[in-house]
Amino acid sequence: MAETKSDARYKWVMLGLLAFTYFLMHATRQIFNAALPDIKASLPGTSDAQWGFTRTAFLFAYGLAVPLAGIAADMLRRKWVVVVGALLFSASVLGTGFVDGFIGMLVMYGLMNGIGQCMIPASSSSLIAQYHHETRSTALSIYQTGLYFGIIVSSVLAGFLGGHSREGWRWAFWGFGAIGVVWTVVLCVFMRDTPPLLLNHRAGEMERASFKEACLAMISKPTAVLLTIAFGLLVFGSNCFRTFMPLFLRIPVAEGGFGLEGGSAAFHAVFWFYVGSFIGIASGARLSDRLVHRFPAIRINMLWIGLALSAPAMAAMVYMPNLWLCCFMMFIFGIGGGFFDCSLYSGLFEVVAPRYRAAAMGVYLCGAFIIGSPATAVLGYVGQHFSYQHGIALFGGTYAIAAIAVIAARVFSFHHDRIDQAQ
Repeated sequence: MAETKSDARYKWVMLGLLAFTYFLMHATRQIFNAALPDIKASLPGTSDAQWGFTRTAFLFAYGLAVPLAGIAADMLRRKWVVVVGALLFSASVLGTGFVDGFIGMLVMYGLMNGIGQCMIPASSSSLIAQYHHETRSTALSIYQTGLYFGIIVSSVLAGFLGGHSREGWRWAFWGFGAIGVVWTVVLCVFMRDTPPLLLNHRAGEMERASFKEACLAMISKPTAVLLTIAFGLLVFGSNCFRTFMPLFLRIPVAEGGFGLEGGSAAFHAVFWFYVGSFIGIASGARLSDRLVHRFPAIRINMLWIGLALSAPAMAAMVYMPNLWLCCFMMFIFGIGGGFFDCSLYSGLFEVVAPRYRAAAMGVYLCGAFIIGSPATAVLGYVGQHFSYQHGIALFGGTYAIAAIAVIAARVFSFHHDRIDQAQ
């Protein structure tokens, strides 16, 4: 069907609305990581392993519930799935500012927040893919940059507030939670109630796929299975980095860290990585969209190149002799992450038919987050009993294993699994 002028305008308006929602989603997710040392000081009597388990609970709740979000995206209107998810995670983050112990943090930030956030990606990526064809990698990459901005802004703000008051971290949760609640009203007003794609345009039959069909569609494509495994390994390694890098930078030099203050540690732990990520995702997305017709495997290639670049950078950053070399390695790590992110969703869509995209995203995210969910609890234990330095470096190896999985998909199955992208 020809694209109308209204659709041509709206697809970018919709992208902006969804990208800012994604920004809030990851801003509220990162507050915990950036403020963790201050939360521990404010709520004494807890261990690093317990706080790592809080993050694990978030990831596990997200991974377990996200298939249901994929089903809801196919059976209900995707706009309202996004709105309900945004309202739920915003309310839970607002409530997190009032908790007074580990159990409260586990329930509000870990479980409720995870369930709310899992409702966003499947519906959002499906809507973006429906409206963007030739600009799909670029659009999904713009959406993904909401993650980068959210993490940088919330990290710096949480570190700053925590450094000025014992209870300052609470204001970060209250502020972002309140903004999120207001934003759900904006989504209600300006997002269209877009129906799913049509299987039979003449008959007007709605395209709906069951979760079982989506699972079978994924399992029947070895490329999709290998990409899910690779994504899960990346989630494992990246959550170790995001959760504990601010803490590592605050460890005294004599114990292997860099002895930074709270605000400075929160800034350096994200800024250099995400500057690299911006460069990687912008250049990778543009290159992918330009070359995909000549080189159909370009999006899959971007995935393994990014992982192969990330693995040695993550392993090396914690052993650098000074802060600036550590920051440089975080920058290289970020470029690799950006290359991966530019094809995070579009790479999967290369091998999944349009009618399965929302439900398949649920399967994709479920597998990835369940694989990655033990990461922070494991590293919290390792850091408490051994060393965060060695633990972070060791888990950089998950990127190398993920790269091998994507290369295997590229070599052995992608050419059989790829679908017609004219849809």
